Amino acid sequence: MQNSMLPVRLLLALTFILALPFSLPTQEASARSSSSFLDSENGVTESELVARALASNPRLAALRQEIAIARGGVAQARLRANPSLSVGGLKEVNGEDDRFSLGGAVPLELFGRRARRTEVAERKLDATQATVANEERLLTGEVRMRFAQTLAAVRNLEFVEQLLQANRQFLKLMEDRVREGAAPSLDADEVRVEVNRIDALRVDYQAKAEIAMLALKEVVGIPPGENLRLKGSLEQVVHSFDETQLLQLALTHRPDLAARRATEATAVADLRRQQAEAKPDATFSASYERPNTGFALRAFDSTGNLRPIRQTFNYAVFGVQISLPLFNRNQGAIVAATAEINSARSNIAAADLVIRHELAQNLVRYNGAQERAAIYRTGVRDQAARNLDVVRQIYAYGRIRLLDVIAEQRRYIDIETGYTDVLFDAYAARVALEQAVGTKLP
Repeated sequence: MQNSMLPVRLLLALTFILALPFSLPTQEASARSSSSFLDSENGVTESELVARALASNPRLAALRQEIAIARGGVAQARLRANPSLSVGGLKEVNGEDDRFSLGGAVPLELFGRRARRTEVAERKLDATQATVANEERLLTGEVRMRFAQTLAAVRNLEFVEQLLQANRQFLKLMEDRVREGAAPSLDADEVRVEVNRIDALRVDYQAKAEIAMLALKEVVGIPPGENLRLKGSLEQVVHSFDETQLLQLALTHRPDLAARRATEATAVADLRRQQAEAKPDATFSASYERPNTGFALRAFDSTGNLRPIRQTFNYAVFGVQISLPLFNRNQGAIVAATAEINSARSNIAAADLVIRHELAQNLVRYNGAQERAAIYRTGVRDQAARNLDVVRQIYAYGRIRLLDVIAEQRRYIDIETGYTDVLFDAYAARVALEQAVGTKLP
């Protein structure tokens, strides 16, 4: 009986071997099985999504208003102090005397008060711009990570869909053989269980791909209902980098470090402002007065006529009011500004140390992930595919059970989806390294 089943098993195993994939899905297979996620011709690339996120992400748009606020502060600080105008008069009750006055005053803002005030506002603008640039760096990395997560989920979905299709074909052939009496019904039942298990796995990866796509849309600023198809691959070209060169790039381009340096410059400018305001200031004033006064008597004028004694006078009055900082010389504000400078410098040193460690760790992570991907690609996946091929051939000759083939296929599924994790780790390591550097890798 076993010899009579051998040609049947050879045919089934050969069909199974030829139907199942042993390599990454082709672009044509991707378009057929995952058309709702990928489009190799008209899909959106990672760089396009980053550009759209930087342009339309609402959280970043709100943060950019801080730059406009800081620019308004610079414009306000550059304005001169307003002059003052005073108008007044005096009228004697039950009398005829009166007085009219018109005057004005201009603050002089001595010792560069306006320049120091403007310097503080400009340094605050620099710090705000660097802070926004750092948020753009973090948002760029987040978009790239969500993009990679979506690609990883879709890759697993593609693989499971192809595997499910091959197993369904094998199940159909097995059921035909069972109806013909050429194969035991138990084999068909075992294959049916495996088909249903892979189908459940497909549903899981389908949900993961949809969730990853929604998360990508959220960070970019795309509505959930908008159609989005991606163009890209987890596969990357392997590069080697010099740590010293990367460190120089990081210390030059990291916006968070630039923000801390701008904060130090702001503290220094604020100290200068407090010192300038501790010095004397002056206000120049000038006025015109026109009093009309007299006595309740009469006197003869030049013509000999008797007239009331009354005269109108015209006065020009000017002066300078000087503030004398005898008691309040901004002593407390100067101490506080000095402490802020020391704090800012300590923060710069801490940020410098963090960047150095972050760069070193991510470079090790990147090199290790690339090496792991290379080993997995040639030493694990290929060998697993060959092992599965051998097991199927042995099954064709009737030397092992179908359950042994199914068990080996499950190991192959674990390895193939594990390779997706390896590719994602390598992709994520490159993204993290670029974030640590703060600019594109050389």
